[in-house]
Amino acid sequence: MSLEHSDALDERFEKLSGYIDGELTQQEAQKVGLLIETNPEYKQLYEELSSMRSEVQSLSLQEQELEHLDKLFEEPIAKTSRIFGLALIAISSVAIIGLTLYVIFTHPELGWIEKTLVGTLGGGTLLLLISVVRQRLMSLKKDKYRGVKI
Repeated sequence: MSLEHSDALDERFEKLSGYIDGELTQQEAQKVGLLIETNPEYKQLYEELSSMRSEVQSLSLQEQELEHLDKLFEEPIAKTSRIFGLALIAISSVAIIGLTLYVIFTHPELGWIEKTLVGTLGGGTLLLLISVVRQRLMSLKKDKYRGVKI
């Protein structure tokens, strides 16, 4: 590709970009509009630039929405209610598992094999729940990726 061709391409790109952004004078905008209508290559470049501009604008809107959500999550009432809700879920899960195990172990019609199998399953579930909650609480304050936005 020659240097002149590259310069011409850059100039077309700048004119189209100015046309899309509304930065051209009326005369320049009319010339570019005529080129878009008559030159298929120019029209294709115009469509590509227009779609890129709309994608960039939608990304900035998504970023603003994410910032708004972050502010909502960091609000003291939201933080407190989230922690309280998670604690209630954990406590009720432990209570349900414990109650189920108690009912099964005190049921006279079940044999020791059934009680042992259900007890092992319930105990494993309880240990898993406790370890996950413990690990989450320990890593909560030290999480270096906590503020990273995806």
